[in-house]
Amino acid sequence: MARISTYPLDTAIVGTDKWIGSDSQYLFATKNFTADAVAEFINGYNKVESTSLRYGYHDYNVFPAMEPGTISFPYYVGGNTDFSTVTSFKISETQLFRGLDPLANFYTNPLIGSMVMISQCDKISNWGAFQWVNSTQDIDNPTFYDITLQYVSGPGFFEDEEDYFISILTYDTSLTSDKNFVWTQVGASNTWQVTHGLNKLCSVDVVSDTDDIIYPNIEYTSLNTVTITFSTPQAGQAFFN
Repeated sequence: MARISTYPLDTAIVGTDKWIGSDSQYLFATKNFTADAVAEFINGYNKVESTSLRYGYHDYNVFPAMEPGTISFPYYVGGNTDFSTVTSFKISETQLFRGLDPLANFYTNPLIGSMVMISQCDKISNWGAFQWVNSTQDIDNPTFYDITLQYVSGPGFFEDEEDYFISILTYDTSLTSDKNFVWTQVGASNTWQVTHGLNKLCSVDVVSDTDDIIYPNIEYTSLNTVTITFSTPQAGQAFFN
């Protein structure tokens, strides 16, 4: 047999090209492996280090049987879900095939306030851009987090059993400084339920729709949510700092 170094180099690799290796599942028998098969294994099992996070989307019809490394909704959809209709989902604290690296803190910083892209792993044309608004640990499934999002753009959708990347498009640099948030209440109400996503106990200033300063009761229900209560229905704005 000729030495390997004497064989010519193939400079035009295609998916059906083959090379020889050992099959560890069958007593290390010598077998051929195609470039297509190796590429599918690397992509399918997240074997390449990447700045994108990878999850499988599952449209569960039984809860709370959620699996690690998945994104899902708290209800059964039964079909494709357009990104334009998505305002929240549940996400595993670990990404697909990398279960030893919990990401709960990452869901807060740097993602809260940042712009992200969600795209199907094997079809980049299926994408959507979102602002990552808030992250809260799920009460019933503590290894999952409830994520609030705001759809921005993109033609994509969630398809059952497909894998998706989450990538940061624009990092919210104001996370390193003092952030603020403005809530506008259009319809008059005795109670304003506000999710500000600032991850702190904010100072809150409230004005009516006629720009008068008012002093309601303010209850901090979490680091990211506040309940504002009035004695009479009010419309206006709340300023969080």
